[in-house]
Amino acid sequence: MTGPVTRARPRITQRGQALVLGMMLAATVSAALAMLYALGRTVEARARLIHAADAAAYSGALEQARQLNFLAYANRTQIAHQIAMAHLVTLGASLSFERTLAGQRRRSNPPARLLSSLFGRDVALAYGAARTEPGAQVELMRAYAEHDRVVHEVLEAGADSAVAGLPAARERLMRAVLRANYPATGASRRTDSAAAAANAPTIRLLSDGWPEFLLHRAALPGSALRLAVERAAGRYGFLGNRDGTRANPTTVNAQCPLARHRLRRRGATWLGADGRWGALDTQSFHSQRFNRWAGCYYREYAMGWGVVSGPGSAGPDGLEYVENPPGDFTSQDFWQWVRRSTAWDVRDGTGNPLANSYAMAQVQPWPGLGLPGYYDVASVHGADPLRFALAVSVAHDGLGDTVAAGAAASVRGPRGGEAGLGGPLVVTSAAETYYARPEPRADGREELPTLFRPYWQARLAAVRPEEALRAWEAP
Repeated sequence: MTGPVTRARPRITQRGQALVLGMMLAATVSAALAMLYALGRTVEARARLIHAADAAAYSGALEQARQLNFLAYANRTQIAHQIAMAHLVTLGASLSFERTLAGQRRRSNPPARLLSSLFGRDVALAYGAARTEPGAQVELMRAYAEHDRVVHEVLEAGADSAVAGLPAARERLMRAVLRANYPATGASRRTDSAAAAANAPTIRLLSDGWPEFLLHRAALPGSALRLAVERAAGRYGFLGNRDGTRANPTTVNAQCPLARHRLRRRGATWLGADGRWGALDTQSFHSQRFNRWAGCYYREYAMGWGVVSGPGSAGPDGLEYVENPPGDFTSQDFWQWVRRSTAWDVRDGTGNPLANSYAMAQVQPWPGLGLPGYYDVASVHGADPLRFALAVSVAHDGLGDTVAAGAAASVRGPRGGEAGLGGPLVVTSAAETYYARPEPRADGREELPTLFRPYWQARLAAVRPEEALRAWEAP
């Protein structure tokens, strides 16, 4: 007997479906890997760019420190030249004094024997030792003129050039450091310099304190440069007052019991209001006299005089003298001329007004431009560092070849800015130049920044929020 026949169901074949799923998975994995690769490249490029930007910013701050220290050395060198010029005018006045002293000795006005008897043999010996040095005055004047030329044509002009050229020098250095730490993408395989330049990082300043950090000042009375010069000159006894008085112990006459014959040596070196140096040396014998019309007074015999100063100088403050003094007093009495033509105190005065008058009448002007202008820190910025911030950007697609960078600068600082894949990389950095003594002051006081001491240094600084926002604004 035959059973029922079971009909088999047809089998449906699903060939190719696993392949489709596998391809989709492979595509997803490939895309993820590509994105991960691009992200890794971007992170790598950004990290390198951060190090390069920090190195560039720090180098810019170092350039600022170098220029500020240069200005400090220039100011200190200016002081040194001024001290040399002060010594030269003092030597010039001394030579003129010695020349006139020798002339008076030859004319025995006053006689050396009289000076020896009244004031001692050493005074007479010094009087007799006075000599004339032909040509020495001219050589001193030439040396003075050379110092003046260096002061204005080298140091002052160099300071002006350094201040004017700092922004450009700072930018050149930062670009060079940036190129060294972050070469242009693909530059090692390209020969097209224009294409390589298009891929080079660019620098844009976000803030800069340089334009208002310094002020150019005239060396007027009370200015920093003039005060520094005057303090430095005060350390040299040769430039100080050359005053000395020797009195004869013998009473001259009974009407003036306290009065004595006197020998007065006077001398001074000064810095005029016009910034030019001057020096004056005189010596006079003051013979004590008495008559019923003038009473007790001193008759001055000018022995030696010499002065060197700038053109038009009136001498130091308080100098007693008159223009066109008489060459001798054979036709008139000294006391009568003084009473009629001057305001001198010939009874209690302590100077050599007649010798001063002869000196000023024969003044030898040494040409010069006076104290130079100089740079110093603006007072409103005196306590603030010299700071700037910059943005560094570079074209970056996240997938292109990235040339291995050289040794990145090992500097770190806060960063700002983000970069998406396929867009430019933008990072920010900031640095500052600050003033710091290598060791504390002995008096424990804080020292304000100045351009008279080379204590300027550099460091990285934090990027301010407004600067980070400004980095994404259109240049």
